[in-house]
Amino acid sequence: MFCVECGREGPTTGGLCPACFARKHPLVDPPPHVDVPRCQACGSLLVGSTWTRAELDQAVPTILRAKVPGRPPFARVRFTHVAREEDANNFALTVKASTSHEGMELVQDFHTRLRLKPSLCDPCAKQRSRYFEGIVQVRAEDRGLTPGELRAVRTFVQARVDRAARESSEFLSRVEATHGGLDFYVSSNALGKVLARELASAFGGTLTTSSKLFGQKQGKEVYRVTSLVRLSAFRPGDVVRRKGALSEVTKVATFLVLRDLVSGEERRFRPRDLRGAVRVDAERFAADLEPADGDDAVVATHPETGAQRAVTSRGPLKRGRAVVVWTADAAFLSALPGDPSKG
Repeated sequence: MFCVECGREGPTTGGLCPACFARKHPLVDPPPHVDVPRCQACGSLLVGSTWTRAELDQAVPTILRAKVPGRPPFARVRFTHVAREEDANNFALTVKASTSHEGMELVQDFHTRLRLKPSLCDPCAKQRSRYFEGIVQVRAEDRGLTPGELRAVRTFVQARVDRAARESSEFLSRVEATHGGLDFYVSSNALGKVLARELASAFGGTLTTSSKLFGQKQGKEVYRVTSLVRLSAFRPGDVVRRKGALSEVTKVATFLVLRDLVSGEERRFRPRDLRGAVRVDAERFAADLEPADGDDAVVATHPETGAQRAVTSRGPLKRGRAVVVWTADAAFLSALPGDPSKG
């Protein structure tokens, strides 16, 4: 078979060789320029109807497919390119369009200019306007959050939001310190609910939610959900009295771990199971345990007052250095580190 146009022998389509066919049937209509919005805040590119954070060079083939459709009968056209930067917002593109058609490989070369138009993506526009849907409130039972808890909660939330932002368009709108706690305003109710569950689990709190109608979107009612995470009244190191027994709090997470100061037995409790427990004033410090005169007991000496007190324990006690819990009435061995300012 030969080409009716140039006479070249070989495979033909409609009587034309690949070169003549491509000359008579261009794959695309090359545009003089291609305009793409780029977010000034995060650098995302609007490709089609979707904002993407892909690198510009990687996004160009997708941009060309969206902006430069194939001419009939070429439904699917592939693009490769070489970009030359003219300035921060303009790039000269040398493009090769190619496709397969009825057994022939067809190619068309053209030049165009990629123009990046300063814009704001939807999430960044919302963030700049301080938009929010979900609210996460963090409080503590019958007390304010400690400085350490405030820092830890802020760090925890920021890390989770940063992770969500990498995977989607979520963001933290603002943070407010109020009523001895923190309020986090987040971009969606879904993010707020996830944060609240993770906070309650990590810091040993209870979780309640409430919702309030604040508008409509595309004919549907939109609610703002407030999630209240209330941390335990107790912290690691607290001494509490529960049902007459004294215990020290050794861990606060999903469950609170209490260690009986007399028996040394540890038990786990849900925060709501400790509502009847009462905090007891106590000190914790390292002390030398010494045998009492004429007795099998072991005594500890207070590092500031010099007062001595027998250490209460159900098991045998050895002399030596140990951390002691010192209350108004008794002294006990502790399972936690002592106060570094004492001992």
